[in-house]
Amino acid sequence: MIPKRWIEAYLWFLLRNRLAVTIAVAVMTVFFAYEATHLKVVPQFLDFYPGPSTVRIFGHEYTWRKGHPYINIYNTFRRMFGSANVLTVILEAKHGDIYNPTTLEKIDVITKRLTETKGVVPYQILSIAHPKMKSITTYGGAIQVREVYFPGLPKTQEDAERVKFAVYSTKGIRGLYVALDDSAALVTAGFWEEELDFNYLYDRMMQLKSEIEDDNHVMLITGFPWLYTSIQRYVPQVSEVFVLTVAALGFLLWNYFRTWTGIWVPMFSGLLSGIWALAFGPLLGLNLDPLVLVIPIFLTARALSHSVQSMDRYHEEYHRTHDKHTAIVESYSHLFPPAIASILADGFAILIVAIAPIPLIQKVAVFSSFWVISIFVSVVTLHPIILSVINPPGVHERRYPAWARWVGRVVLVLIGVAFVARALVIAWHLLGPTKTGAMLAICIVLYLFHAPIYDGITRAVIAASAGWRRWAVAGLSVALFLLCPQWGWRLKVGDMTPGAALLFPDHPYNVAYAKLNEKFLGASQLVVIADTGRADGMKDVAPLTTMEEFADDMEAAPGAGASVTVIDIVKQLARLYHEGEPKWGFVPDKQKYIAELFYTFTQTGQAGDLDRFLSTDMRYGTIITLFHGYSHDIIMNAIDTGKRWAAEHTGEHVQFLFAGGLFGVLAAVNEAVENSYWLNLALIMSVVAACLYFTYGSLVATLILMIPVVLSQLACEAFMYLWRIDLNVNSLPIAAAGAGVGVDYGIYHFSRMIDAFDEGRTLDEAVDYATATTGKAIIFTATTMVASTIFWWFSDLKFQAEMGLLLALLMLFNTFGGLVIVPAWMKIIRPRFLLRRRTGAPEREPVRRAVG
Repeated sequence: MIPKRWIEAYLWFLLRNRLAVTIAVAVMTVFFAYEATHLKVVPQFLDFYPGPSTVRIFGHEYTWRKGHPYINIYNTFRRMFGSANVLTVILEAKHGDIYNPTTLEKIDVITKRLTETKGVVPYQILSIAHPKMKSITTYGGAIQVREVYFPGLPKTQEDAERVKFAVYSTKGIRGLYVALDDSAALVTAGFWEEELDFNYLYDRMMQLKSEIEDDNHVMLITGFPWLYTSIQRYVPQVSEVFVLTVAALGFLLWNYFRTWTGIWVPMFSGLLSGIWALAFGPLLGLNLDPLVLVIPIFLTARALSHSVQSMDRYHEEYHRTHDKHTAIVESYSHLFPPAIASILADGFAILIVAIAPIPLIQKVAVFSSFWVISIFVSVVTLHPIILSVINPPGVHERRYPAWARWVGRVVLVLIGVAFVARALVIAWHLLGPTKTGAMLAICIVLYLFHAPIYDGITRAVIAASAGWRRWAVAGLSVALFLLCPQWGWRLKVGDMTPGAALLFPDHPYNVAYAKLNEKFLGASQLVVIADTGRADGMKDVAPLTTMEEFADDMEAAPGAGASVTVIDIVKQLARLYHEGEPKWGFVPDKQKYIAELFYTFTQTGQAGDLDRFLSTDMRYGTIITLFHGYSHDIIMNAIDTGKRWAAEHTGEHVQFLFAGGLFGVLAAVNEAVENSYWLNLALIMSVVAACLYFTYGSLVATLILMIPVVLSQLACEAFMYLWRIDLNVNSLPIAAAGAGVGVDYGIYHFSRMIDAFDEGRTLDEAVDYATATTGKAIIFTATTMVASTIFWWFSDLKFQAEMGLLLALLMLFNTFGGLVIVPAWMKIIRPRFLLRRRTGAPEREPVRRAVG
């Protein structure tokens, strides 16, 4: 624990040099405010991919962890076989089938428009209208490899029937690019991760959609690029949630302190921390992902929470000493140890999340950690200076002329009225009239009965640890330790598809995804690379036969729809060489025959027609298995199925490299999240415990304060499982952040118990007095933390709604733990380290004290 004389010396230094310190902070804040304007709120696909962990020291880069093998395979071959970020456009005919000139022309328009879209992979666009989609037939005794639309865009119904014949006669088109009931067609396009512009893509696709749709045609869009394009559309809604949150926090602060100072000082602390933290992103080249915007507002409320604790203790000391500077030094000398312990525990706990080898999580961890650490400046450093220059509580010193005070009041009233009016309009739009009315009713009740409500809650909290009830609370905590893991340990990473985890079921993205699974064999790809080890290896019998057997086995995997390989082309060519007899549809048993088939295809077709199946040197081939979904179980079962077969059958002719495509990327992300989540929790708990031990120097105190932290995390995991909240790359930093910041309540409460005990009270009296003073402030700050997150529940983005609810519940769990569980265990265990602080002094009998 920091010696009290050091803290007092620091406080007096701040008070004596307040002008210099204020100027220094102001200059830095202006600089940071300028940098914060360059912050980008946009997702970057490469941030989702687990990569190598490197550190640069004195100009030298050191790698201490290699990238995930699936991502390494994907990065090695994506320029060869295309990106995993595939956009899928579904054109559905409401009546009849697609084989008519109008529908086929619309498919052609969509294909051409996607070809001209910025960021698209030129050779990764496929549809029945694209020249790469081939129909293999015989004409006049010769094999012909032609486009499905050959000789051009269908103009008549006869032309449309010719397209239908080409689709039906060529394997690998129906079910993959044309619906099995012929009522819809697909256009797929891969996009480079580095070049994807979400706003541009949205505007372009919406314009295309308006041109394509009519009374008989509907255009649906899905796929990973469109998922995050859809999410980006909700970024403006963040400002609405922010306004509502600020309005709610302002009302709660006014309700608690009933002074303008009680509003603007905590708000200023949160704003200052926000400016410093937001500037940290551009300075380090970090962007802010839209899905984690709930964290900044949550962390800003943390700064406000620390500010409220500080002001509440200062008011208490001022009413006791009636001297402003003495009250500042006395209150902050007691608050510094718990404040520093809380900030360090929060900051280091969040920073530990960066051990996950995913750039997105690392950025969020570094960003959020600095946000928490900035509270040292906004609260610990500036608060004593601010309180030294403003009027103490209850003192109304007139420092300015009457006209200046009148103008100031008018300006404040006008700003307040405008802000409240804006908040009400947003609430009406976001919450609806019924919920807005309920919110106003709650505000009126809180305003009229503020003191009785908080006093009643405080008395109930004190009573919870009195007499036999402390044993009931201890029994409840033990029961929660035993029961919560029964659900929490069932929580799985990536338990649902990303679309279902991030967006509500009725969102157009999920509607399109459901339509895709309903009418087609699947579009989620698992790409396995077959490596023959030498150029032209794919012209041999053994590798092709092995690939065929592997593809057949993959089609039996749960959720699989079909497999696509170059074998389909080889077998169809072989069959057509024998008058189309189905019995000849197999891989020839001699190398020269296989070479002839490839030669025939390449000479009849166009350059690049085999690019999605084979590498240019014919060394590598792809086995693409299409699946109906991409939940964690489907992904891992598919990869495990492939690995088991490959382990039994891989030989000298071919080696299988796992895994590319969307499944390979998501499997790598899920494995990284799952492995790092449990390690994160263990390290976070260890860091929090270490901060507690160094603060109080007692193992017993550490264990008591860790009870609510661990319990809250267990309850959080159980709630996530029961509520079906997915644990994924986006929710991991939020869940881990909640695990780290919850200890604050216990620290402030416990430190106040020690102070009260040192003042001569018995242990029971000290615990109850701490609850009646600091505990009351904790109850209030808990309401501010809930207010800072609960409005996300009304977001149109499912992920943010669930994360807002999750963080609100985490804060309630931690509040209950810090205010109810910790006092109960303190009175039961009666730690000797605390009793030894008063050597030889007998405890007095507990005395009932009024709460108010």
